[in-house]
Amino acid sequence: MSKSSTDAGRRRLGSLAAILGWIGAGAVVLATVALLVQSTLSLGLSEQVTVGLGLALGGGVGGVSYLLFTDSPGESADETVSVSADAEATPEPQPVDLFDGHPDPVLYFADDGHGPVVRAANEAFGTTFDVPADRLTGTALSEALLVAGIDEVDAESVNTADLDVVALSTAHDEPTRFRLRTAGVPSTGYLLLTPLGTAGD
Repeated sequence: MSKSSTDAGRRRLGSLAAILGWIGAGAVVLATVALLVQSTLSLGLSEQVTVGLGLALGGGVGGVSYLLFTDSPGESADETVSVSADAEATPEPQPVDLFDGHPDPVLYFADDGHGPVVRAANEAFGTTFDVPADRLTGTALSEALLVAGIDEVDAESVNTADLDVVALSTAHDEPTRFRLRTAGVPSTGYLLLTPLGTAGD
């Protein structure tokens, strides 16, 4: 058993003992007072009834007193640590060095609720398709495919399925075939474009 769970158990037992102590003290005090009032005023109640009423009422008074005089009755302090997740945080490709150093064009995309959006493009993508890679960040995946000159594959197919197709890119003077594969889908993943040669090959 861990130290934190042992400490929590001790705190609970300590709280329970405190509650019982307050109830017991209230019961004894009120039973004593009831006996004194009974013997002084002769209310016509038997000694057993007087003591019983005193114990019952006194226990209730003791329990209520405990609730009033303690900050957190019967509960240990919440020691859980909460971590706030920033919903606006942009996901990063993992591992970054493998993504950046890949020799073939790679796009990292995520669906933000309005369709897949490019979150990062590696340098090979920028070099291959003659576009600054960082300028693609935040653009729709469909636009990035158009930049690559690929119109045979739509962004929704990339976003929702394990894709492995050959498509023609017309982004160059001489059309080039690329093998398009996805990893990590649905909703967030990578699109890898492996050059296979020109259309005439």
